[in-house]
Amino acid sequence: MQPFKRNYLQHALAVSAWMWEHNAVGGQDPLNLVMEIAQGDKTVRLFPQFDAESDIGTVFVNQLSPGVIGFVGWYPYPPKGWPIAQNKLAFKEFARRSGLRTPAWSRNMDEVKGPVLVKREVSSLGAGQRGPFMMAKPPGPRADICLAADEFCEQFITGQLLKAWYWCDELAVVEVVNMPTVQGDGQSTVRQLFQSLTKRTDLALQEALLHIQGVVADDVVRQGRSLIVDYQYLAQSNPSLYADYNCRGSIRGTPFEAQLQQAGRLCWAEVPEATRGIGAAMTIDGVVDADGRAWFLEVNCNPRLHPAFYAPMLDALFLEPKPESPQ
Repeated sequence: MQPFKRNYLQHALAVSAWMWEHNAVGGQDPLNLVMEIAQGDKTVRLFPQFDAESDIGTVFVNQLSPGVIGFVGWYPYPPKGWPIAQNKLAFKEFARRSGLRTPAWSRNMDEVKGPVLVKREVSSLGAGQRGPFMMAKPPGPRADICLAADEFCEQFITGQLLKAWYWCDELAVVEVVNMPTVQGDGQSTVRQLFQSLTKRTDLALQEALLHIQGVVADDVVRQGRSLIVDYQYLAQSNPSLYADYNCRGSIRGTPFEAQLQQAGRLCWAEVPEATRGIGAAMTIDGVVDADGRAWFLEVNCNPRLHPAFYAPMLDALFLEPKPESPQ
């Protein structure tokens, strides 16, 4: 299947739709894909960002180059960053101070009971992530895991994958999708079920997920039992990579929306004034548990944009705020 959010044409279509609706004009430089949009007496320049292959894996770049493999989005500023979006432990400390719900974590494997993930302080796109590992209480067996100097462990929360996009502190786009799972049929082995959903060859991840669910690859799974196949947002089996899963409209007025709005306000307050400028896009990643509670994992600057993000971003850049309705 073709990607959705990395498809340049989906981004161009979204910008074009906004321009038609608001009588805007503009153009694009084919040398670098920089775009200018004018509406009324305002003009905004949008800078592109791309996915590219490198020696360390997939990275973000802001120039067309031979290694480019996908389109990330247009931003009304060159790449920018701030502490809690560049360091996962800085985010964790901020979450602890502000009361933002986040999974338990530590630099000491003995302080977080399993299952746990091992993450790097500074990484993007899940690079270097390991686990989940089962950290059983004595006298049960303990996973023999050593943390590197730049690693920490984090409680593994199961549920739905959450990604929320914000323009400054305004919630703009929301995705909530189930962790990829397979259903037992009483005949197929775990290995066969996994292979029916994904072709990925990350055996360490598969073995870790099987272990915490109490099965091995050659077990036959009883009919109706669900097994988690992956927990990463960028998993090949995540359907939101290939289609529009924006649920922003359907959560309006709900307690869940209120959780996301509060998280956005708290995270935006941590962006230094000198960095804010014209504004900024950010995403907050998380997991939604069975009780509808969002557990926030990290905040990202310069994120891959969802095509639905352009309308609220361009509204904020070009249009005057609507007056609030009288109470």
